[in-house]
Amino acid sequence: MKINDYEFPDDLFYVLGEPGHMWIRKINETSIKIGIDSYASSRAGTIEFVRTMKVDKRVKKNQVVGTYESGKWVGQIKSPIDGTILEKNAAHQNQPELINSDPYGEGWVLIIEGKAIDSQLDGDEKIVSTGEQLEEYIQWRISQE
Repeated sequence: MKINDYEFPDDLFYVLGEPGHMWIRKINETSIKIGIDSYASSRAGTIEFVRTMKVDKRVKKNQVVGTYESGKWVGQIKSPIDGTILEKNAAHQNQPELINSDPYGEGWVLIIEGKAIDSQLDGDEKIVSTGEQLEEYIQWRISQE
């Protein structure tokens, strides 16, 4: 789905609200991959630094698990589920700008393992797939610029 100049792949879920602008890819029944959506990666400017919690750290839903920073802005990364950090993107150590150049591919941030992922995602009204609700939210964000 394309909204203005921003891409939102149809196979992902998206977190609305603040800090929001996270995407979620379900890897399997127990793991998800998360990253920053194209709207936030574009609006933030060139990402210069990404900081995340360590692998094997237990996290709670909506807990801040990291930050991403440009020269003008700092954004929070929150966990969309209860679980454990399984992997972090080591490429960000030397190439944090991957969030800008490939937000849905090489720019991913964390892989989190958890239980009952489907019910955790489905039970959250701020997590949506592509469609009217996402489009309305992004259009509203654009109108606030």
